[in-house]
Amino acid sequence: MKNLLFVLVSLILLSFTSDNNEHFATVEKVSDVPIFIFSKPISEYEVVGKAMSFNDMIKMVTDGKSTVRQKAEKIVKTARKRVKDEKISNFNALIIELDKDKVHAIKFKSDVSTKAKIDNYDDNIAIFFFCEPDEEYEIVEQLEADYSLRAARSGMLFDKIRSMVDRTIKKQKDGEIKSFDAIIISPDDLSEKLIIFKK
Repeated sequence: MKNLLFVLVSLILLSFTSDNNEHFATVEKVSDVPIFIFSKPISEYEVVGKAMSFNDMIKMVTDGKSTVRQKAEKIVKTARKRVKDEKISNFNALIIELDKDKVHAIKFKSDVSTKAKIDNYDDNIAIFFFCEPDEEYEIVEQLEADYSLRAARSGMLFDKIRSMVDRTIKKQKDGEIKSFDAIIISPDDLSEKLIIFKK
């Protein structure tokens, strides 16, 4: 009986801890296509191909004139061209892995969904990019884009975001800014909203 009670209590605590680290969002559509960045769809899907070739990725990385949003629009346009050229199958969403320079064209097994589970940056900090948290929250601080010169020179979006987030986490640890649960990064100017979730 004691063992059964211990198992039940452990399961409840485990599920409570798991829920605290899980965050969900509604992703934006770019050119009418849901874009998943730092997140994965909740609904079942299959990968139908690479949305961009290696050469397309190089062009995108070295494009210093386009904004992040314009680059996202170009990614969708390139993916649609690959469908037209019969290099990939029809898709209805894209998963963009900035850290791996990969864009997966996916097709949902049922209806198209914009619901996503966030991939936490580390054990505690969720990054919302091209999406809005489903949980209620309040903004505790707003910061302008602040990344290292090295990240700026690399031209890589992931390097800039990683540099920004690392600096923001350090500022929190040093007591320079208020405590926060997650960061919403604007795709327009890479500014940060530091938020806490309402309990």
